[in-house]
Amino acid sequence: MIQSIPFSEIPLDAFPEPYHDVIALSYLQRQPESAQALAELDQTYAVYHPNTGFCLSTATTSSLEPWATWLYENRIPLIAGELGLHFKLLQTIGQVVPETAPTQVLCRYEAQDFCFQSSPLPVLAHGLTVRQADVSDLDKLFYFYKRSEGMEARSIESLKQTIKQDKLFYIQKMGKIISAALTHCETDQAALIGGVYTPPAYRGKGYGKACVHGLLAALKAEGKTPCLFYEKHNAPAKALYTGLGFVPHGEWLIAELIYQAQN
Repeated sequence: MIQSIPFSEIPLDAFPEPYHDVIALSYLQRQPESAQALAELDQTYAVYHPNTGFCLSTATTSSLEPWATWLYENRIPLIAGELGLHFKLLQTIGQVVPETAPTQVLCRYEAQDFCFQSSPLPVLAHGLTVRQADVSDLDKLFYFYKRSEGMEARSIESLKQTIKQDKLFYIQKMGKIISAALTHCETDQAALIGGVYTPPAYRGKGYGKACVHGLLAALKAEGKTPCLFYEKHNAPAKALYTGLGFVPHGEWLIAELIYQAQN
């Protein structure tokens, strides 16, 4: 049986992997009102937030059926986390939902390469000004991401929270934003980077690399290890992150669950 519990009741070692568990660990430290802390009777744990999805602890070794049932019953639309564990969870959802159920589950998922950066940053001689966003930049950044390819902010409020609680760096020319990168969440040890976007007309000029470099420098100044994931076979992304010193650290899964009523 899955229960919603206060974050304060989750033991500190419930999420032992500082990078693959970074989303859950950030919620344990910040305890946002919009996030749920979840526990199963055998003392396995997960977190859920509408923006980042459902994340199961990498320490989970027990049956996934209770979690799969809870996801189905609560119509959770998004799962994100370490590939092996969360792919097994997707398979278990398929097993616990009978073919005769009035609502079936469709799934779209992508396997991602996961990596982190723990070495000294390379020196970039780009001559660009990389700015950290504040709330005065909110409207133009929301519009920038709204025009992106699949990176739209869920809401202007969620982007505002990113700017206030996490980090967002950008580059602009003639008052126009041409590249941006942000952190989805941060702990006192690590930070999950995302939202790295440069419009097609400005690609290949080093703007994205400079922007991410500025974000990395800020994180490292706080003693945080940056980590991120990107689509497999995305050669430009791999080249960008390898050039900034990222090294592989397993794989990641993003899965969208679609609940469809049977006729």
